[in-house]
Amino acid sequence: MKSIYKLTLLVVFIGLMSSCNNQDSQKKAADNVDNVVMEETTELISKYPMPTSYEVINALNESGAGYIFDITNPPENVEKYISFKQKAINLGIFGADLMYSSIYQKKDITAAYLDNFVQLIGDLDVTNLNQEFFERVQANLDNKDSLVQIIKAAQYDANKYLKETNKNELALFVLTGSWIEGTYLTSEAIQFANDKTTIYQLVIKNKQSLVDLLKLMENYKDQADFKDIYASLVKINELITIFEKDQSNPKNIENLKQAILTFRNSLV
Repeated sequence: MKSIYKLTLLVVFIGLMSSCNNQDSQKKAADNVDNVVMEETTELISKYPMPTSYEVINALNESGAGYIFDITNPPENVEKYISFKQKAINLGIFGADLMYSSIYQKKDITAAYLDNFVQLIGDLDVTNLNQEFFERVQANLDNKDSLVQIIKAAQYDANKYLKETNKNELALFVLTGSWIEGTYLTSEAIQFANDKTTIYQLVIKNKQSLVDLLKLMENYKDQADFKDIYASLVKINELITIFEKDQSNPKNIENLKQAILTFRNSLV
């Protein structure tokens, strides 16, 4: 499932690159997955690649929106995540929060999210990141360029690991966490923005990546672990469409924000 591998790397490693490295070769699809559907999905993703956490949050920063304290998932919450699903989803959420604090240069909270990020990667056995990686990232929290290079190197190991193990459900959970947190942070910025139109456009821009995520999740939507997630994402997609068609009605954006907040809070 080449598309899922590619997208997982984009979020698992914080999205510090604007796109993934090209994959070598496509492994055999997992059992019970329709190859035709996945081939169509691969083509779709290559045309409309999902934005990384970096792209979403950097766009928010460039819009002039300031850093909002106390809206990210508290770092101490990492201890309450027990199940595979909880850890995988919140790996995506903490990855987005890590990017948020990093782009806005909040060093202390960045260090806390880095701890969580490394802990969950270890718990989920995503890759063989070691103490040296952790120490190098810690030492370069103030140097964005070096940080990018360090995490880029880690991508190669993760890419190989995910391609060899076909961890497709893990990929979808992480993608869900990353997408909802990036969209949540964007939607929360609306109430503080002087130019709300710019933030509105960022929310609408995320719609295509949501469509792509739903496409990837199609074959899992009836499974117990994905049923509620899929239904919530479909509802949010419908509300974005309504808002996109009529941005002048304040009820439309409030309904959308509430759906995003409710779903996000159910995950953290």
